[in-house]
Amino acid sequence: MVRLTAEYIERKCSQMQLSKSLSKKVKKDELYSLTHLRMNNMFISSIGNFVNYRNLKVIYLQNNNISKIENLHFASNLTHLYLQHNKISKIENLNFFEKLQTLYLGYNKILVVEGLECLKNLTILQVENQKLSVGESLCFDPRSILTLSGCLKVLNISGNKMASLKSIKELHKLEVLDATNNFIDDINDLTESISVLTSLIDLSLQGNPVTQYYRCKENLIANNDTIKTLDGKMVTDVYKCFMKRFKINKHLYHTKKLLNTTLDEDITSSLNLPPSLKESISRAIFQYPDAKLSTTSAMNKTQSYIFPSWKIGTNIIKNGHVTTKPFRSNVIKTKNFPSVQPLLNSEIIKLPPI
Repeated sequence: MVRLTAEYIERKCSQMQLSKSLSKKVKKDELYSLTHLRMNNMFISSIGNFVNYRNLKVIYLQNNNISKIENLHFASNLTHLYLQHNKISKIENLNFFEKLQTLYLGYNKILVVEGLECLKNLTILQVENQKLSVGESLCFDPRSILTLSGCLKVLNISGNKMASLKSIKELHKLEVLDATNNFIDDINDLTESISVLTSLIDLSLQGNPVTQYYRCKENLIANNDTIKTLDGKMVTDVYKCFMKRFKINKHLYHTKKLLNTTLDEDITSSLNLPPSLKESISRAIFQYPDAKLSTTSAMNKTQSYIFPSWKIGTNIIKNGHVTTKPFRSNVIKTKNFPSVQPLLNSEIIKLPPI
């Protein structure tokens, strides 16, 4: 087991210097002024104490066996931290990295993206391909999302068995999103999440079941005005305008279709009648011809009226209200054709031979 300490760093740096020059030795003062520390592929299993390296801005610790992020509180000037391909299961002890801009945590064992509440300048976050158990998927802590919503621009969450992007829809400054090889299969949920990412430029969704949905690409482009690249292909402005108009026309079509609905089963609720009359009219008026309706006046005199039968299906639409058109079943419409009087008292008119 290898532990990253000041002595280990000094020894490794001395070995690297000797490989370049046998006469020149590494001084501790020079080591303490380092801004970039390259300790990748060193079989490091834990991070020890090396607090004298306060000028570090970039630390490369990828491809090791590190299981916990610790003892880095001294690196307040850190801007880039590379920890991919390790055995980290929890994001922690990053509260002192206010200047951190890039964080690589891919290929670890992280289940929850958390502990990022103090990283107000983080612009790139890579958490792809976590080694998760069966039935688990990557999720985000809302507190971390709240902080990242004001700064994060690039996010890689590919290969994390995620079925939805709802947890990241608050990232309003996100420009590049890689969500390939997940379990996203709901087109409505995806469209809703993508539509609120108002800064999104590059979106990758290959390897998700939702990409097999009919017109998935068209739905996403029609609901997001900023996407310029979708699954590695450019989206032209002409195509975006076309899909936008198509969406508007489709919405108007469905709205118009709803307005042209027929009478429902309870016909009295569909007519544009006063409330008192709606309550008194029974459905029998419209089902049986010559139905009688009794009304009582203020003089307590009951008077019966005979209403004509109603023709269901012939409707009049006026000001958004549907009114049925009555007709009398016993009235036969006939046309009076003018009679032609016989000419010359029914005598036959003979024409001259041709």
